Amino acid sequence: MSVPQEVSHALVDGVRYPQALTRLYGRDDVSEIEPLYLTTRWASLADHGPILVRLNGAGLLDELDADDDLPRALSLLQSDASSEALSDQLRHCLTFTVDGQYEKLLRFADPLVTRHWLASYGDAVPAALMGLITTWWVAAWPPNWEDASPLVWQPFRPDDGPASSTAAPAPPFPPMGPAQLAALEAVERWRLKERLTNHFAAHAPKPWQALPPAERGDWIDARLDDAIGWGATTERQIAIWVDLSLHGGANFMTAHDGLYARWLAEQPPGARPPRPDSLYALDTWWREGERPPGGIVTSPTVLSPSSSSEVPHG
Repeated sequence: MSVPQEVSHALVDGVRYPQALTRLYGRDDVSEIEPLYLTTRWASLADHGPILVRLNGAGLLDELDADDDLPRALSLLQSDASSEALSDQLRHCLTFTVDGQYEKLLRFADPLVTRHWLASYGDAVPAALMGLITTWWVAAWPPNWEDASPLVWQPFRPDDGPASSTAAPAPPFPPMGPAQLAALEAVERWRLKERLTNHFAAHAPKPWQALPPAERGDWIDARLDDAIGWGATTERQIAIWVDLSLHGGANFMTAHDGLYARWLAEQPPGARPPRPDSLYALDTWWREGERPPGGIVTSPTVLSPSSSSEVPHG
């Protein structure tokens, strides 16, 4: 699907579009630049948050056709409302309440989050949430573990319910039920799978390429579930598990002749460490003793730059 043309605004994610405000103010094809964090307690992060801009002409839309990264940094909106009114509406989505107890930021300007979040409502998004927006287009691209295919623009439109006005909508808002929370978890898993894919493609290309592209996503999902079921709780532990599975087989922990059994046979009686120390010890033994050269996913480089390798997963 080509880039939509009936578009009034773009919603830019400052994290995905570095130095966003400097770059946007330097363009002559956008105006009415509204950093949504600017009037909130996150004002100091305005350059990294959601930024609404009105489009002047087709310059930005034409650029979307030529730049593979740009559709991953913004989404497109059609609205007859003013930029000020639209910004006021979108600010109500900056945070959501979890279990009625604490607030979390919703990075709804990040297209990967946007697409999963809006799709979680079903065939049509609640009109109360869409408010002044008549159509919200979000880029959809294949994950890096699949074969490449063309990017498409997925439209989201409101259902037939009553739309909200610029007045503050009734809480809880935005409406975040189990399906929406599951969608946000799916985004985190998608990103972890892409980081693992990047690592394997660079450091373990032979076993990785032996997996058919159509099966890689399900294979990683199964290994992530295995790791969590075993008791892995941090991204480092999970990444080690997936790496050992790629090199030693999916049953490396349970097979009678698997990696774990061979490592355990070399340990003194009663010296088996508890979880997760046994996973770290197995990892070290495999890297230093049995495994061929090719790297292992144990460093923070496989994780997002802002995350610790021992941050709890989920």
